[in-house]
Amino acid sequence: MRGRKESCGKWCVRTFCKQHNYQLKKGTRMPAPCRVCGVGVQCDYRLCRGCGGKTVNQRLMWKRKKAKKDFELVLLELKSTQLEK
Repeated sequence: MRGRKESCGKWCVRTFCKQHNYQLKKGTRMPAPCRVCGVGVQCDYRLCRGCGGKTVNQRLMWKRKKAKKDFELVLLELKSTQLEK
């Protein structure tokens, strides 16, 4: 809220605090509220650490690693079949 010095933990509505006004001027993305507790977060899955966001992040990283490994294997297979022809 306006007039406060500490940064707010929730998404501001209509009137923005000093920190969020500065972020808007810089062009940064505004924090969205956590789906469970309402604390402002920047991630796409909208969960803070306390509500399980860390677990979701670790799962996403694991899936990205697996997809990258699978892509490399498929690419190698395609290259080897092209060389045989």
